[in-house]
Amino acid sequence: MDAFLDPAFLFSLLGLALFFLLLRRRAWTLAALLGLALVAFYFLSSGPGASFLLGPLEGAYPPLRAPPAVEVLVVLSGGENYDENRPLPSSLSSTSLDRLVEGVRLFWALGGKAELWFVGGEGFVGSGVPLMAQAAQALGVPRERIRWFTGSRNTWEDARAVAEELSDRRFILVTSAFHMRRALWAFRAHGLDPIPAPCGHRAPVLRTFRAYLPQSQFLASSALALREYFGLLWYEILYR
Repeated sequence: MDAFLDPAFLFSLLGLALFFLLLRRRAWTLAALLGLALVAFYFLSSGPGASFLLGPLEGAYPPLRAPPAVEVLVVLSGGENYDENRPLPSSLSSTSLDRLVEGVRLFWALGGKAELWFVGGEGFVGSGVPLMAQAAQALGVPRERIRWFTGSRNTWEDARAVAEELSDRRFILVTSAFHMRRALWAFRAHGLDPIPAPCGHRAPVLRTFRAYLPQSQFLASSALALREYFGLLWYEILYR
């Protein structure tokens, strides 16, 4: 029932009502423009549309189920939403939380012998790195196995910061699946060859009727994918 109360679904119904009203009044040009806008909106806010946009990003590299032996795990921050009145996990963005959990999972899969690095600067959504380091300790990772870096402002500078510390050592790179292509591009441009460990997949699984209805969560996923495509293009222009 809540799918039919979603703002994206209600907005689509309102748009359709206006579309038919324009047709009834023979406002053909306005009806055509609104019709095109509704088609675009449905594509972006539906499961198939979000999956179409996220698929090439998230499907580029498979999840790292059994990690090879490495000395370092590099986890990129995804920002924070800090509030001193909230528990620690709630102060991390969902993106940072996904990456943190995957980094800790890989740490224990490697027998707790690797170093766990958290990398990321303030950017537009806060660093999140100190909170991720604290959360990792709360999940049992020894403090002496954790390092963190907060001097960077974006993925390109994340890669540069890691390159200054890791010249020829192989390491695992943990970031969101939608972000992995751009992250690897940046790290390889700095002469590094990380092993990708994508996590936090957002592409909808098209198994239910709800996946084909306009939903706010799918619209957010589509916006995330479009931002990432623009980011890839920007990196190609700026750093090529």
